[in-house]
Amino acid sequence: MDDTAKLQPKFQQAMIAAVQQVTHIAPADETGGIIGSPLVAPGVIAYDMQGLGLCAGITGARYTTTTEVYPDSPSATPEQCIAAQVAAVCAGLSFLGGAG
Repeated sequence: MDDTAKLQPKFQQAMIAAVQQVTHIAPADETGGIIGSPLVAPGVIAYDMQGLGLCAGITGARYTTTTEVYPDSPSATPEQCIAAQVAAVCAGLSFLGGAG
């Protein structure tokens, strides 16, 4: 999930690229979105993080995201969900160390 107040598409794409190495990325639903929100990129939706009081909006940081990997998904094991969250953290750190 990206922040509409400060979209960072390259950062979000780094997250998706890393996580898809571990587990599937949620496809768009029949309306072209995920959880009722339109995609801004494959697997990525955006919200006003601070305006909605979401965790990623608390600090005002330049690069923020919210990732959702569900262990109850029939397409991912709990171990894959843990590995996907680790992959997202590592991708964020790599992005900041190189392209940020």
